[in-house]
Amino acid sequence: MKMQKLKATSFFQRWKDIDDLLFLKKTVQLKQDGFLFLNDFGKLVTLKTTIMRSIKPTILFAILFIGKTCYSQTSFPAFGTFSAEEINMKQCNFDPEADAIVLLDQAVATYDDTHRLITERRIRIKILNEKGIEQADVAIPFYSRDEFENLSGLQAYTFNFDDGKSSVVAVEKKAFYTERTNSHWSQMKFAMPAVKVGSIIEYHYISTMKHYGGLDEWRFQSSLPTLKSAYLLHILPNAEFAYSVQKNNRYPIIIRPMPDEGKIYFEMNNVAGLRLEPYMDAPRDYQQKVMFQFSGYFSSGTRQNVNTTWKALAYDLMTDKTYGSQLDKDLKIDVIKTLIAGEPTATAKVRAIYEYVKKNIAWNGIDTKYASDGVKAVWERKKGTSGEINLLLTNLLKSAGIEAYPILAAERDYGKIDSTYPFIDKFNKTIVLAIADNRQYVLDATQENCPLGLTPYPLLGTSAFLVDRKNFNLIRIAAGNRFYKNTITIKGELDTRGQLTAETKVESYDYAMQSALDEIKNDKKKFVANNFEKPYEGLTVDSFLIVPPPSDSLPLDQYVRFKQQLNQSGGYTFLNPNLFTGLEKNPFISSIRFTNVNFGYPYNITVEETFKVPSGTRIDLPEDKALRSTDKTIEAFKQVRFDNNELKVVMRFIQTTTLVTAENYPVIKDFYKKMIDMLNEPVLLKIAD
Repeated sequence: MKMQKLKATSFFQRWKDIDDLLFLKKTVQLKQDGFLFLNDFGKLVTLKTTIMRSIKPTILFAILFIGKTCYSQTSFPAFGTFSAEEINMKQCNFDPEADAIVLLDQAVATYDDTHRLITERRIRIKILNEKGIEQADVAIPFYSRDEFENLSGLQAYTFNFDDGKSSVVAVEKKAFYTERTNSHWSQMKFAMPAVKVGSIIEYHYISTMKHYGGLDEWRFQSSLPTLKSAYLLHILPNAEFAYSVQKNNRYPIIIRPMPDEGKIYFEMNNVAGLRLEPYMDAPRDYQQKVMFQFSGYFSSGTRQNVNTTWKALAYDLMTDKTYGSQLDKDLKIDVIKTLIAGEPTATAKVRAIYEYVKKNIAWNGIDTKYASDGVKAVWERKKGTSGEINLLLTNLLKSAGIEAYPILAAERDYGKIDSTYPFIDKFNKTIVLAIADNRQYVLDATQENCPLGLTPYPLLGTSAFLVDRKNFNLIRIAAGNRFYKNTITIKGELDTRGQLTAETKVESYDYAMQSALDEIKNDKKKFVANNFEKPYEGLTVDSFLIVPPPSDSLPLDQYVRFKQQLNQSGGYTFLNPNLFTGLEKNPFISSIRFTNVNFGYPYNITVEETFKVPSGTRIDLPEDKALRSTDKTIEAFKQVRFDNNELKVVMRFIQTTTLVTAENYPVIKDFYKKMIDMLNEPVLLKIAD
C-alpha cells in the first residue's frame, strides 16, 4: 500500500490542469506525472480520440453492456451467477499453492460531462483453504485528500454452496466504514460474513475522481492468482495517451483498440499470484499490468506534445513554483548562518546543515516529489513530506554556497525507472545531491540514522534523475565502498551442565549501523529478540546496552550478556558457534524463483569467539573450512582451535555481489545452502564429569 500511496500522492497533484487544458482554456504545455514501459514489441503505443463524448454516471451500466458486446467475445457472468466449475473448484490448477483465487476482476473506466473519471469495478474471489479465509477482510484504498476520490454503489455478498444448495449473505450497509490511513489516503473497509472454505465472495463499487488525472495503471496480477482480469478504458476527447504493457512472456494478453469509439480493452487470463520473496526487487517491477500516460493533446487540429525529453522535464521542474522556484527563495534563516559560520570546509558545512534538518524537521511519513506548500511553510511548521524536506535542504545548502541539486528518485521498493522516456511518475520522491571538496553526497533528510557519506539504503542500486536546466542527467546510485559490516566478539564460559554464559560486543558499521539504529528506535525489545534470541535455541539475553558512535567513522557498539543451554546427547555437548551473524538459515528455499535477488549492499561479517571449558574436556576438532563462489564474489571461512581449556573460533563472511538475476538463482541457492550448513556445523565437546 505504501507503493500505491507514494505514487498517487504526486500523480494526483500534478495532473490538476488536465481538464482546463482539454477544454482548450490553456495553451501552455501541461505539466503532469506519468509512467511508461515499452510494450512487448519494444514500441510506444498511443491512443487518441477527437470524438467529443458526454457520459454521465447514471448510464454506467448501459456503458458496461454496450462495451461487452463491442469489445469482447467472452461474456462476463452476471453478478451472483456462478458456473459449476467455479462452485466445485478446490485448487487453482495454474497456481496450486494458492489459498484463494480471483475468479474475476473487471472494470470499466469512463468520464462524464465535467471530465470526472468514473470507474465501475467488481471483484469475485473463491476461498480455497483455511488460510484463504483472511480474504474476507476487505479494504479498498482511495485517495481522499481534498475529496479527490469517492466510493459509492458498494455492494458485497458471500455465497456458500452446501449439499447442492446455495445461500447468500449480504454485507449490511452499516458494516461499511471508512478509515483514514493518512492525510492523503483512506480505506473503505468491511468484513464479508459467513465466509468458509468453498465460499465465493463478490463485491462491486464505483470510484468517482474529480478529474481524469486520476487515471492509474491496471494490474492484472496480485498476490492471489487471477483467472480473468479485464479493463475497458474510455479515452478523453482531444487527448492522446500512451499505453504500454509489462508482462512475462508466458502470459498472453488480449488488446482490442477501438479508436473510432475512443475505447480500448485489455484482458489477461490464468495469471499466477506474485508473492514476496527474500531480497526481492520491487513487486511492481514484475507485476503483470498495463500503464497509461497522457502524452499529448490536440488544439485547433495541431498536436501538442507533453514532456517528450529529459531536457523538457528538467526545464518544467525547474520553472515549477512547487519545485525549482523553491530552491532560490531567500528564507533568511539566521540559525543556519550561525551554524556554518565556524565550519572550515564545505564538507563540514554540508554535514552541519544536513544533521540540523534531520533533527529539527520531522518527516510526516509521506513521500512526494514537490513542496506543495512551499519550503518556507515547512520550515515554520517543522514538519513535511520527503519532497518538501529535501527541497528545503537543497535550498539551505545552496544558500550556504554549496553546489546542490534536487534529484528525482525511485526507491528500491517503488520500482525501476525506464530511461527511454521521461515519465515523472516512475519516481516517488525528491532527494539531494551535494558536491563538496570534490566529493559527491547523496542525501535524504528523512533517513534519520543515515550519516553523511552513507548513501541511504532504500536508494541503493537505483537510477535517479538529476534536475537542473544545464546539468540534467540520469545517474546510478550505488553503495560505493560501504558495507553491511559487523565485527562480533564473544567471550564466554561453559560449565559442566552444558550452560554457556557469555558477553558479546557487536561493532556495527555503515549499513549494519543504520539498520540497527532504525530497528532499535522502532522497537528495542523486538530488535533484541529478533537478533539475539529467537534464532538460537535455549538462548536468553540478560542485558543489552548500546553506545552510539561519537562520529560517523566509528561503529555503533552493542553489548550483550546472555546464557544458552546447549544441546547434549550421547555424552556430547553440541556448541554451534554461528551466533549473531544473521546467517543462521538459508533464505533461499523456493525451488523456483521469478524475481532477481537484490541484496542492495555488500557484506562483511567477522566473528571471533573464546570459550573457557571445564578442565579435562575433550574436543572433536574439525578441520578449517572455506567456501568461495565460482565468480569469487562470496567467501566464507571457519576455523576452530583448542588449547589450554580454551576453545577459539574465527568465522568470516564477505559478499561483494549485490545483485543476482533470477536465471542464476539456483547457483546462489546451492551456495548458500552449503555455506549455512558449514557455519552451523557444531563443535562436539566431551565434558569431563
